Amino acid sequence: MTAPTTTRARAARPAATAGRAVRRLEGRRADGGRRAGLAACLLSATGFGALPVLGKAAYDAGLGPLALLWGRFGLAAIAFWLLVAFVVRPARPPARFVVAAVLMGALGYAVEAGLFFVALERVDASLVELLLYAYPAIVTAVALAAGREAPAPRLLAALALATLGVIGVFAGSVASGVDPTGLALGLGAAAVYAGYVLAGERVVVAVHPVLLAALVATGATASFTAAGLVHGGLPHPRTADGWLAVAVIAAVATVVPMAALFVGIERVGAPTASIVSTFEPVVAVVLAGLVLGESLSVVEATGAACVIAAVRLLARGGAPPPLEAETQTISGMSTGG
Repeated sequence: MTAPTTTRARAARPAATAGRAVRRLEGRRADGGRRAGLAACLLSATGFGALPVLGKAAYDAGLGPLALLWGRFGLAAIAFWLLVAFVVRPARPPARFVVAAVLMGALGYAVEAGLFFVALERVDASLVELLLYAYPAIVTAVALAAGREAPAPRLLAALALATLGVIGVFAGSVASGVDPTGLALGLGAAAVYAGYVLAGERVVVAVHPVLLAALVATGATASFTAAGLVHGGLPHPRTADGWLAVAVIAAVATVVPMAALFVGIERVGAPTASIVSTFEPVVAVVLAGLVLGESLSVVEATGAACVIAAVRLLARGGAPPPLEAETQTISGMSTGG
């Protein structure tokens, strides 16, 4: 009995060694995939964070908000439809979800982006970005009021931080002579986007995210087209510099970061991607300082820190309403307006 047992044990050793080697290889691949996913999330946050600074540059190129937004969403829609046609080929959802997605773009995303870019004409890029990032707390407040979330200490603490942060940003900005109308428009963009996220929860589970992005961008383009025609003509950029500015915004701050966000979600999951996305307002503040010479007062900086801390607290808890909905759908192109 001893010899056969020893023989079997010896025969098992190469298999065990091979198994350990395979597990080590799989572990290295998993680590590499996670690192690549985190890098993709950071790329996404950087692209979205650059949007308000690029928007200011577009204004310097002679564009108004309407022409900028029409060009941005029109080019983004073309890119997303090309992905749908040649890369993704998603299944066709029921017609009611297609209509809902187009309306999300036409009545939700278009309004939010319009408020964001009109605010960008009046106040600093960093302030508009920080105010927009109040939307996760607004979504959470609605979820608590509707009974969809229990009033856990983490959520209440996050809401308190976010409220103090927004008050700090407002108070510090008004004290510095910033246009209060611009601040109100920025906060209005956050409120509209919160409603957009809540309204889109059912749509995102029924429509492939790339198709959803194409439909949302198409709806937004239709709204800005209608608005332009009401004001006398198609609101397209009139100069080569204007088209270049719009193309950069569509690529750098819309399509590329959204694609990177999907890669990140696939490799690290939506909760981790949500946490990394809090890097976005930091990018906006830093770029605004370096490129535009903007700076935050002590009160504004304290408020900004509270807003970012609140979003991180919500994300770490995995709260589905504020961030899951955004990061699971490509229509989250909006973080950054």
